[in-house]
Amino acid sequence: MIAPARKAGTFEALTEADWADGYQKCLYSYTTAICAALPYMKKGGSGRIVNSTSSSIKQELDNLILSNTFRMGVVGMSKTMAREFGPYNIMVNTMGPGRIYTDRIKYLNTIRAEKAGITLEEYNTRDAASFPQKRYQTADEYARSVVFICSPANSAISGQVICVDGAMTTAY
Repeated sequence: MIAPARKAGTFEALTEADWADGYQKCLYSYTTAICAALPYMKKGGSGRIVNSTSSSIKQELDNLILSNTFRMGVVGMSKTMAREFGPYNIMVNTMGPGRIYTDRIKYLNTIRAEKAGITLEEYNTRDAASFPQKRYQTADEYARSVVFICSPANSAISGQVICVDGAMTTAY
């Protein structure tokens, strides 16, 4: 599952309502979906839970304090659930996509381009050039990784944080 993206902003720019909304949509929404599926996984004797978050789980992103904060909560929850649900053969992992050019990235890049005083196209070119692979990742690349984590070929990877980001983040 992946939670909806949250409002961009710095700590002082956000309101209490922004924080409450961030919690509801960026952490609590995961628990709602997992609670709905868990009884069926336990009854069936196996399951896979992949909590899709952001590369900010390895390296924080400027101006995205809500995402940085609550996505780390998803990591802690996932690691705990992996141990708790392991006896039921339910594997739980957290995956962080890198920069896939989605509507969310376009929105954030538009803000960044405006701040830099350049066009969106110029910003996108500069942005991609700064990545180790010199390009945005694709949704297909990310999907193939998720498919493996959910497949029978994966019999031991659980409780892990996996970034699919073309080496954008190098933190441990």
